Amino acid sequence: MKVIDIKDPRFLKKMKIKDLNNLSDDIREFIINNVSKTGGHLSSNLGVVDLTIALHKVFNSPKDKILFDVGHQCYTHKILTGRAKKFKDLRQSNGLSGFQKRSESEHDVFEAGHSSTSLSAALGFAIARDMNKKKHHVIAVIGDGSIANGLAYEAINHIGAEKSNLIIILNDNEMSISKNVGAIHNTLDKIRVNYSYNQAKKGTKQILNHIPFIGKPISKSIKTIKHTLKKIYSKEGFLFEEMGLQYFGPINGHDYYELISYLEMTKKINGPVLLHVITEKGKGYKYAEEDKEGHWHGVSPFDIETGKSLSKSDSKISWSQAISNHLIELNKIMKDIIVISPAMLNGSKLAKFKNEFPKNFIDVGIAEEHALVLASGLALNHKKPFVSIYSTFLQRGYDEVFHDIARMNLPVIIGIDRAGLADGDGETHQGIYDIAFLAHIPNLVIMAPMNHQEAGNMLFTAFHHNFPCAIRYSRANIEYSNLNYEEIEIGSWQELCSGNDATIITYGDFIDNAIEVRTRLKKDNINIEIVNARFIKPFDKKKMELLLKKNKPIFVYEEVARIGSLGQMLCDYALENGLTNKIICLSIKDEFIVQGNREDVLKYLKLDSESIYKRIKIEIINELVKISTVC
Repeated sequence: MKVIDIKDPRFLKKMKIKDLNNLSDDIREFIINNVSKTGGHLSSNLGVVDLTIALHKVFNSPKDKILFDVGHQCYTHKILTGRAKKFKDLRQSNGLSGFQKRSESEHDVFEAGHSSTSLSAALGFAIARDMNKKKHHVIAVIGDGSIANGLAYEAINHIGAEKSNLIIILNDNEMSISKNVGAIHNTLDKIRVNYSYNQAKKGTKQILNHIPFIGKPISKSIKTIKHTLKKIYSKEGFLFEEMGLQYFGPINGHDYYELISYLEMTKKINGPVLLHVITEKGKGYKYAEEDKEGHWHGVSPFDIETGKSLSKSDSKISWSQAISNHLIELNKIMKDIIVISPAMLNGSKLAKFKNEFPKNFIDVGIAEEHALVLASGLALNHKKPFVSIYSTFLQRGYDEVFHDIARMNLPVIIGIDRAGLADGDGETHQGIYDIAFLAHIPNLVIMAPMNHQEAGNMLFTAFHHNFPCAIRYSRANIEYSNLNYEEIEIGSWQELCSGNDATIITYGDFIDNAIEVRTRLKKDNINIEIVNARFIKPFDKKKMELLLKKNKPIFVYEEVARIGSLGQMLCDYALENGLTNKIICLSIKDEFIVQGNREDVLKYLKLDSESIYKRIKIEIINELVKISTVC
């Protein structure tokens, strides 16, 4: 059967091991070909092809419930459940989601985009099943990076006490996005490389394979022998058993004999069980296999033969790299800057900083909450912590920002990476809510630079003052050059262009859009003032008062959720001061924003330059008509 013709997983039941291996090859080729055109999560999906096929062969989805932690490794699952024909539109507007999506298929029983939620959700499925007196299986597939997150251990603690039938597949490839860190990783590492165990296992298999007639069949079902050897030679695996789980493994995640044998066994066990499966991230594509830094985790379109990105290269660098460059330069001056990352060394372009200042860099793994409280402890001891964290993942650290940083008024700087709309990843990754959930927190200063110079000066300012602050920046590429740093007055805005007909207040990447709109309006004899609202909190009240006194329309143009936005804060300010100017919020309506490239999503939201130009032109013409009517 061709990959493109697969309708559901039932055909796997009759397939022999040889056929399964051929299917694995076909699916890997299919994934590589499609992701090379659309971009997406490559390495993680290539690594779990065999495991996913084995799961669907042994279990009966959707009756049996398979939950993928994070969900970005579900491409094979989507193919086996009849969605291969939709892969040409993977992560595109109105196309196939890069994550599990309940609206796409009955086989997608849970949705995720952030790590470590699968175990809690799976226990909920299991408890509900037991209450309803049903007998189906619940299987959670979680990675070795995700299982180190605190949420996963909260769930394991409950799972061990609850004793419901639940199967946990620990997909261990030694990486999350980049190399894993921490004691849990080290414990799993000991299990993987335990010399005595692996040598004994290898020797046992070789002996069995040479026994006539019965040796090879026994070798294919050596689960009991391997489990006994594990008890003799390796104690680390029983970390999980101490928490109430029956532990088996590690087994080869690319060997169908082992996979199917152990998965069949887990179906028969009463109580929670954890099967430790070793897989190779990027398997089947040499560039991804050789990648030990996470560069092939999430990719843009690329040339399959050379592995080179098809994205146009120019002299610009990413916002993340620009921030990292400034941190390097500033630490040469200040010495005590400590950069903290929750498993985003490469995503946030911090490798260069780490290489230059290894003692000043801390990777805490997938542990956003811990990263923020760690920063508060460092700040209380006269260090200068900078926590680099994606906007979408900062949501998980709200209480820590509120309670452990801002409440104590500690000088922690949060670099909010990937702020704004997320290309391709959809609802779970949109960086449009950070202002809404941060702006009401006392003491916290929120900034948004329009270029790298302003970003460098914001960092310089923040490191010289003892207050908590957040600096938000997008995924876009920008110009960069060396800089002589200077402080910026806290809360100050900047007039970029003058104009008498109306004002656009904006910040960050939307500055360029606003200038484009202003240029077009000028041809219509409409002159617009542009204000760079580089401080979102505190905002520039003096400048705002001057703008309100002009009694001209004010457009607040933002790539954030409208509820809780700067625009809403400015409307409240005007009302509180009895000013009735027309303030129009051009921001994101109250809905979850699905996947698609940024340009398409902006058009859908009517926040692209063309839509803004038309909206402002109509508003100003209507305003002029009102004035002439009154006269």
